[in-house]
Amino acid sequence: MNDDFEERLSRLEQRPLPEEWKAQMLAQPTQIERRGPPRWLAVGWGLAWVAVIVLHFSTPQNPAAPSLPSTVDAGALQRRAELMQSLLASN
Repeated sequence: MNDDFEERLSRLEQRPLPEEWKAQMLAQPTQIERRGPPRWLAVGWGLAWVAVIVLHFSTPQNPAAPSLPSTVDAGALQRRAELMQSLLASN
């Protein structure tokens, strides 16, 4: 299948490019196409990764559990319950 295509392609007549096209292409400097993200975006990503790494290494491996009060004040719970009842009753 490819052989047939290649044969037909080789039989095609090659036409020369117009001279003005050649002159125009050679006269204009080629522009280098950037193939990456914009510089500001790359810098932002880099700073974000640096922050992640710094936070990773500055965090302790076994963080202490938050301290909870060992005893609960029964009087405070009673006052809170009474306050909630009075707020609900006023509605």
